[in-house]
Amino acid sequence: MAPETQPINFEELLREWEANPDLEGELVHHRVVRGSDALFETVDPPLSGPLAARLAESGVTDLYRHQARAIRKIRQGTHTVLVSGTASGKTLCYQIPIAEQILEQSKSTALLLFPTKALAQDQLRSLRSLRIPGLNAATYDGDVASNERPALRQHSNVIFTNPDMLHFGILPYHAKWAEFFLRLRYVVIDEMHYLRGMFGTHTAHIIRRLRRIAAHYGSEPTFVFASATIGNPAELAHRLSGLDVEVVQGDDSPKGDRVVAMWNPPLEDPEQGRRRSSLAETTDLFVDLVRREQHTIVFARSRKGTELIYRWAADRLGDLKDRVAPYRSGYNASDRRETEGRLFSGELLGVTTTNALELGIDVGSLDAALINTFPGTLASFRQQSGRAGRSQRTSLVTLIGGHDALDQYFMHHPEELFTRSAEPAVINPDNPQVLDAHTACAAYELPLTMDDRTVISDDLEESVNRLVQAEHLRLRDGKLYWARRQPPSPQLSLRSSGGPTFTIFDLNEGRQLGTVEQERAFRDTHQGAIYLHQGDTYLVDHMDLKRHEIGVHPAKVDYYTQPKQDKAMDIVAIEDRGQLGEMSHWLGRVRVESHVIGYQRKKLGTGEKLGDLIHLDLPPTEFETQAFWFTISDSLLRRADVDLHDVPGTLHATEHTMIAMMPLFAICDRWDIGGLSTNWHHQTETNTVFVYDAHPGGAGISPVAYEKGADLAQATLEALRTCPCASGCPSCVQSPKCGNFNNPLSKDGAIRLLEIALPESTDD
Repeated sequence: MAPETQPINFEELLREWEANPDLEGELVHHRVVRGSDALFETVDPPLSGPLAARLAESGVTDLYRHQARAIRKIRQGTHTVLVSGTASGKTLCYQIPIAEQILEQSKSTALLLFPTKALAQDQLRSLRSLRIPGLNAATYDGDVASNERPALRQHSNVIFTNPDMLHFGILPYHAKWAEFFLRLRYVVIDEMHYLRGMFGTHTAHIIRRLRRIAAHYGSEPTFVFASATIGNPAELAHRLSGLDVEVVQGDDSPKGDRVVAMWNPPLEDPEQGRRRSSLAETTDLFVDLVRREQHTIVFARSRKGTELIYRWAADRLGDLKDRVAPYRSGYNASDRRETEGRLFSGELLGVTTTNALELGIDVGSLDAALINTFPGTLASFRQQSGRAGRSQRTSLVTLIGGHDALDQYFMHHPEELFTRSAEPAVINPDNPQVLDAHTACAAYELPLTMDDRTVISDDLEESVNRLVQAEHLRLRDGKLYWARRQPPSPQLSLRSSGGPTFTIFDLNEGRQLGTVEQERAFRDTHQGAIYLHQGDTYLVDHMDLKRHEIGVHPAKVDYYTQPKQDKAMDIVAIEDRGQLGEMSHWLGRVRVESHVIGYQRKKLGTGEKLGDLIHLDLPPTEFETQAFWFTISDSLLRRADVDLHDVPGTLHATEHTMIAMMPLFAICDRWDIGGLSTNWHHQTETNTVFVYDAHPGGAGISPVAYEKGADLAQATLEALRTCPCASGCPSCVQSPKCGNFNNPLSKDGAIRLLEIALPESTDD
């Protein structure tokens, strides 16, 4: 555990930062979030003697109230969702019932799923530290050598793994796990809030396949979900598993006061809305805290940001440079374990990290957390904030704003950061592409019958019909069998909608760098594109459309590339409609055709165009997905004083800012969402703004955003109004993924349109 450091008054520190001429940013808001004492509760029957003794050795003599309530439900066999903050003791809620079951019947088994290998390893160490007689725990993931796996299957009764390994390496080979599945009593899905979007959609089907295999061997395990605070824990757990669940929500662990500050980098170009780098601002604050010997964690949004803050800070820290370190995925396991140990012991005064340390890895107690730009969701912000704090000691959390629209929205509306309810995490198990892919996997594992609808999907019949027509399944003796030689699971990416993926190769070294989904391949990795991988820059040499391969080589360039796209949109089905002020509001399914026709080189730092558009010869892509849209009459635009030639820019600016605001209402980011605005659409026959899920079949984002339409439109207007730029910038209307080079855009037109269109009751 980190040694005690001299406490400082963080409110006084903030005043010093405000007065320091070397710190250019602005303290836009701060407040003290008061802590609380612990609340305890006993469980009945009490913990067994051996287990109570082991817990006492680790410092646990009493259970918090939320722990006792969760343990009570899990013991009863109730499928349970635990919702609580960082370091609140969620782990013990499921470790105790598992340990009790093993002590009672040593052949009982449990399966625990974590979103990352590092978290699984950390939780493994935690469970092993209890030294429960008969409990043999092990990780089973891609890092385990093939020759070690048979022994783990044979001797382990508690397995730590991840959704990927369950999908690729366990369920297709369930016969090797027959004894384990026969005695399966508990399944734990930790950090449930990370199971969202396409990854969560795939994981929902993996969990259903797990339930089906367990039932085949005669077991009905109790499912336990653990999550940070999100807006819909019961709904998400139900959609992930298909089971009815009960929620235990709250945090009765002790907490000290927390000073929360919001720090905005200064405007360097008010006309263009360009601010000083948030990385530079974060580095300044980090260096100051380390020099004051305050144990500090810095969260950055990218690996490159993590490395830059560390490098810049180390260069300025002199004798203290060895007491800071970076931490992220991509490092080998031994390096990560060493950094975790140095942080826990207090040897390190500071660490820069991605969200890799946002999860429940135990790194001890810290004095301060610096969050470099809003991490995308309130759930993540609160998780990262929770990394600071030492029981009853006061801690500091500082959010450093970036130029993104959502960052600046919170900087101008700080109350929202503290009072806003957590966003719902959305998935779409009904996505037909994903359903078909996992139906195929299920058929490979065990022959399908229509009785499997109760576990897999109510739409199973439609799915198997599509697979039979494609000759992937065949009917024999009333059952459906996988009809191909190779198993389907290795061909399925769990981060996309199930379509083909392109493999990216470094031609200089002859090694695979990674993969990219078909939806993004043409846009991001076309010939001539600049591709970033783990902070390194590569130039794309060629794209092989038949073999789905992309060849790249390392390159040092002073430019980046931006694709030019043409889009077309067809409405396939209307599922709901309503009125939003003076705009009509629609929900349905659409068919999107996207065609990358060329790209532009732009100078790093300034965005200056370097040469003319470079044309590409690529085929268009087409997919069906979920969407919502607004239709806007010509008369409304005239009342908003939008000139005819400004209509395209007005609609385009509204579309961009609305997409930027959507993470306020559902856990997602810009890359999960697409948009199209037009002053005449062939089906609506009027001005229309479309916003759609950017994954084939949909990820479940659009229906949630549609329900929040009034709030979304008002947030869009507020973001536009409060941005101080003259005519539009990255903090309001400009999008980094715009296929039309952010042209045309009319910030003023979008403001006038929404002010006239929205009901007066929403205009504060």
